[in-house]
Amino acid sequence: MKTLLLTNDDGFSSPGIQHLKDYLSKTYNVYLVAPDSEKSAVSMSLSLNHPLRIHKVNDREYRVDGTPSDCVTIGIQKILPKTPDAVVSGMNLGENLAEDILFSGTVGGAFCGHLYGIPALAVSMIANRDRVKSGEFNFQSGVEYTGKVLEKILNSKNPDVFYNLNVPFQPNGKIIFTTPGSKKYKPDIVESIDPRGRTYYWLGTGNPQITDHKGSDIWAVRNGLVSLTPLRYRLSDPKITEELSWNLDET
Repeated sequence: MKTLLLTNDDGFSSPGIQHLKDYLSKTYNVYLVAPDSEKSAVSMSLSLNHPLRIHKVNDREYRVDGTPSDCVTIGIQKILPKTPDAVVSGMNLGENLAEDILFSGTVGGAFCGHLYGIPALAVSMIANRDRVKSGEFNFQSGVEYTGKVLEKILNSKNPDVFYNLNVPFQPNGKIIFTTPGSKKYKPDIVESIDPRGRTYYWLGTGNPQITDHKGSDIWAVRNGLVSLTPLRYRLSDPKITEELSWNLDET
C-alpha cells in the first residue's frame, strides 16, 4: 500500500482535510500532518524565527504550529517512517486559481513536496456560487476527483511538474488540463486604532479583475469543468532570455 503525506493551509480541523483523509485512507496509508490553525496565503513560507511544536493526535495524525511547508518538511524528515509516495495538500475551502497559485499555502504545501522530488497535488474546492457566504462545498465530489487524479499522478511519475486541482461545486464530469488565468488583486486595506491607541492595517482580498481564456483554469471552472494545472519550478523563460539584447556591461 502506497503512503501519502496529507497537509493543508485551512488547519488540522478543517472539514476539507478530514473528508480527504477518510476517503484516501480506504486506498492508501495516510499520514496527516497539518497546521494547528489556519495558514492561508502563506505560500511556501517556513518558520525560521521560532521553534515548531508538534502535537501527536494518534500514530498517523499530527498538529504542527507552523505553515504547510513546515508540515511537509517536518513530516518527511521527522514523522513519517519512510519517504511518502505522494504529498497531497488540501482540500482547500475555496478556489486557488491564476495568481492565487503564488500566494496559496495549499499550493505551497504541494510545491514543498515537489522540491523533495515527490509527486505532489494541491486540491481546492469552489463554493456554491449561490450560497458562497454560507460556505457550502461539495466534499464528496472533491474527494472523488482527488482520488482519480492522484491515481494518474502516481502512475505517471513525471518529476518535472506538480499539480493544482480545482473542483467546481457542480462539475459536469470532465477533467481538463489548464493553464493559469489572470486575477489582478488590489487588496482592500482597513485602517483602524487598537485599544492601546496604535494604528493597525488589516488586508483583505478586494475584488480582483479577472481575465480568462479558453483553456485557462478560470474558464474551466466557470464552465463546470474540473481544472488540473501542471506547475513547475522554472519561472524564467529561456526563449525571452535568449532574445534580450541589452548590453548589461554598459554603465
